[in-house]
Amino acid sequence: MSRRDHLALLVLPAAAVAMLGGMLAASLPLWQSFNLDPDYYYLLNGLRLVEGLAPVDVSHPGTPVQVLIAAVIRLLHPVAETGAVVDAVLADPEPPLIVAALTIHLLVGIGLWLLGRAAYATCGGLMPALLAQAAPFVTRIVAKSALHPKPEPLLLRAVCLLAAVALAAARETRAGDRHAVLAGVAMGFGIACKIHFAALGLVPLLLFDRRRLVLYAGTSVAAFLAFVAPAMPSWEIWVDWLRRIALSSGAYGEGAQTVIDPGRYPRAVLRLFTGRPAMSAGIVASLLVLVAYVRLRRRGLLAQDRRVRLLAGIVLGQVAVVLSTAKQPVAHYLIPALALTGPALAILWAMTRPLLPAAAHLWGWRAAAAGVAVGVGVSAVAQTLQLAGWSRAAASIPMSRFDGCAKVYFDAASAPSYAFLRADLNAHGRYSARLSARFPADEYAWFIFDHTWWKKGVMQWGRRLDLAEVLDAHSCVVFRGNQIWLLETLNRTQAFAPDDMCIAGEERIYTRGVDCRGQKK
Repeated sequence: MSRRDHLALLVLPAAAVAMLGGMLAASLPLWQSFNLDPDYYYLLNGLRLVEGLAPVDVSHPGTPVQVLIAAVIRLLHPVAETGAVVDAVLADPEPPLIVAALTIHLLVGIGLWLLGRAAYATCGGLMPALLAQAAPFVTRIVAKSALHPKPEPLLLRAVCLLAAVALAAARETRAGDRHAVLAGVAMGFGIACKIHFAALGLVPLLLFDRRRLVLYAGTSVAAFLAFVAPAMPSWEIWVDWLRRIALSSGAYGEGAQTVIDPGRYPRAVLRLFTGRPAMSAGIVASLLVLVAYVRLRRRGLLAQDRRVRLLAGIVLGQVAVVLSTAKQPVAHYLIPALALTGPALAILWAMTRPLLPAAAHLWGWRAAAAGVAVGVGVSAVAQTLQLAGWSRAAASIPMSRFDGCAKVYFDAASAPSYAFLRADLNAHGRYSARLSARFPADEYAWFIFDHTWWKKGVMQWGRRLDLAEVLDAHSCVVFRGNQIWLLETLNRTQAFAPDDMCIAGEERIYTRGVDCRGQKK
């Protein structure tokens, strides 16, 4: 590899780190409604680790993120006593989250660099290496999710590591023990971040002989247990959650206990494929090339190519991710599959080289690379502007203008107390007393539907209240949140008629006894 190519492989990882940092800056503060889930959840569960307690929000399970946040908190307060650290984080929660996010961005950049090097060596050029690094960011949801301190950017890193090891194994006549072990470590890490990463276990499967398969599987299990070790005291919570998810036919453990809903599941699978055209196009192209390879190989026109096994594994892994997430078809659950688009394109570049005339291959892939570059650039700019617009809109109506009125934040609202209350519930109320002393007594949360770990209703730091009680106790009340369709239904059933309504981006503010300018009646 030339010096120029060495430097070229650093460009896109550095650009990705800068892009994610810029998007993060545009979306601050992280307690805004479009940021708080699960950033603040991970913050308080990381704080539990600082106190020597196990995290209890283990649904992902997400332990590596919580450990990273705990490490960041301790590094920011290296000599303070634990109680002082807790108070400092609750008083100023954004710095540890921002530092954790920036650290994760750097880890993503390193992962992309390693992936680029592996693609360069295995696929034979700079073009496939750059495609492998850039293609995942064509889909907006990848960057939008990767800017936060949560599992998704670490899943992206895990995909990079797994694909890099698999590409190295495909380059050899036979995969070695080191490939099986490193792939197992990447798998264990990814599953510890989010359980559905297990579907990517299929990616390197066809590259290993029986001995390496056993080593790969054993290392994956051992690595997973090591990465989730700090959360082991909460193991029963996680196992119960997995049981509910596996047996239910709906999202997040809801619905009939029939595993899937035959009437809904196939449509959900189809929507996931049609909703991500870049990934689906890559899968179709991969299948076409695999069929062509098999036919030409049978006719003796192509030499054996172990990259075919990896490409087949990538397709299997992508399909498995779709099938495993279709019960709760949320876009960011597809990130492991979307991130594999880059390595797939790199292999397709190499495998189509002997199938196409030189000029067609050159200009065809240049056009594809230009499309990827334009897609990534447009996506980065559009998302940064969108996030900045959301932040401006959320701040356009400061709640300080309603001093003296009760503030009732419903799902989901841009307010520090609301972000902390949800996070505290996910930390089993560990910090309710401390948080109650820090926030005004006239701020409440109204959960208008059941959440994973708590039921709907009005709450204030662990206390359940009746909405009528809150309304009667205050001469003016302000409601703020973004899921207005549910609130309006509940308003009709409880005969609540607001005096005024104002808009702050995606959120609605309803007032009683005061108008949107803060003038009391």
